[in-house]
Amino acid sequence: MANISDIIEQFILKSLGDDDSVDISRNELASFFSCAPSQINYVLETRFTVDRGFVKESRRGGGGYIKISKINIEDDNYMNNLILESVGDELSYKRLCQILDKLLAESIITRREVEIIKSALSEKSLAMPFTIKDQIRARAFKNILSTLLLIKEED
Repeated sequence: MANISDIIEQFILKSLGDDDSVDISRNELASFFSCAPSQINYVLETRFTVDRGFVKESRRGGGGYIKISKINIEDDNYMNNLILESVGDELSYKRLCQILDKLLAESIITRREVEIIKSALSEKSLAMPFTIKDQIRARAFKNILSTLLLIKEED
């Protein structure tokens, strides 16, 4: 049986359908699913992220409306948003793998490139104190994404 987060995610995805965006109210969804608004926030923050191909725009007042839009993966802004928003100053290996899986699924990079990046930024390759490992991984991955963006622009 699916948990409430999965159910809320599927509901939002069905609401999006073939449209590019959907406006939702946090409070209305929470009421509909008989859950706390923080549960809706959790789903929005973990399931509708830039690396998963979505951008969120908050609208103040009136029940906390949020506009969820699908990102055009072919658009260069996707890679820029990924670099600026999704990677951040620190990046765990697990998060790196999630981002790479999305890039692979969207045919932005190949399986070979995924495996090379995973190997280069793995825990084994970054054998250093834990306190800086995720920072180094984030910087290196941002450079890789920037390079991929530049190569794409040249093609």
